[in-house]
Amino acid sequence: MPDRRWRPRRPLRPLPRPDPAERRAVDAWVRVVPGVLAAHLLLLGTLWARPGHLALWLWYAAPIVLSLTTAVLLVASLRSAHRWRHGANVWQVLAYMGLFAVIFTLPVYDPYPSSYDDRPSRVPFRLPLDEPLTVAWGGPTSEVNYHVFLPDQRWAYDLVITREGRTFRTDGVALDDYHAYGLPVYAPAAGVVFAAHDGEPEVTIGATRWGMAGLGNHVGIEVAPDEYLFLGHLQPGTVAVSRGERVTAGQLLGRVGNSGNSSEPHVHLHLQDSMHPYFGEGIPFHFHGYRHEGRVVARGMPEGGRRGGLYRGDRIAHVPAEHAAGGSE
Repeated sequence: MPDRRWRPRRPLRPLPRPDPAERRAVDAWVRVVPGVLAAHLLLLGTLWARPGHLALWLWYAAPIVLSLTTAVLLVASLRSAHRWRHGANVWQVLAYMGLFAVIFTLPVYDPYPSSYDDRPSRVPFRLPLDEPLTVAWGGPTSEVNYHVFLPDQRWAYDLVITREGRTFRTDGVALDDYHAYGLPVYAPAAGVVFAAHDGEPEVTIGATRWGMAGLGNHVGIEVAPDEYLFLGHLQPGTVAVSRGERVTAGQLLGRVGNSGNSSEPHVHLHLQDSMHPYFGEGIPFHFHGYRHEGRVVARGMPEGGRRGGLYRGDRIAHVPAEHAAGGSE
């Protein structure tokens, strides 16, 4: 039978006393955090000072470097955490707060702070189609214009044609199903053609677009000194102008297609201060002489937006010049 006699319990070991050195120690990763915070603040200050093309390099590279550095520091903090027997000390807590401050303020890098935000173009632009249009994307904020984080396309528009909120008939699988497909695209302003690219294939609806030239078949027009207008996603074989040609507002440029990085047939246009695609600062511009909600708008910036899977942006229509005089807005 087992011996049930009382036996004295072993005395409990005293809990280890906190090491004063651990309370004061500053881990290696902690020392880097103030530099990351300082770089973050310096970057924000520089960008919002709108330094022109310097901001392009900072915008494309710096947020990525900051994000990667923050991720590396978080991993380093977790790797070192198991060595600390008494939990994080005050320096580590402050460092974690600094890292999370960087993470939660990364969305401030949207939209791109163009140096032209307060200096819109003075060129009068007409709508590029004569048909009534819906603004899929356009305007000053990411809620109405997903382009705003791209420096060159900060003030871009995507224009579609809708019927009862839908851009296509039947099931929308074929390009011909889209109301805008094949319609003529006209020059929004007079100027000199500096780019006329054709020959890019059209993208099948729903197909992958990786590796496709962003603008696809497109026309570029210098509408004023250092103001370059791009119109993209044109139908292959329809570009009707050539480089060096002077065009007038309303002149045929091509037809609506789905070439390049395009999800469906539409007209994309944006204005920038460089003739090189993807490297330039976007310039805000207004359309002149169009109808919106039954009123003629003499000069305005219509806005886009998408809700419930449908484009809910402004519905607008070109008004011939002889009818646009004395617009009410």
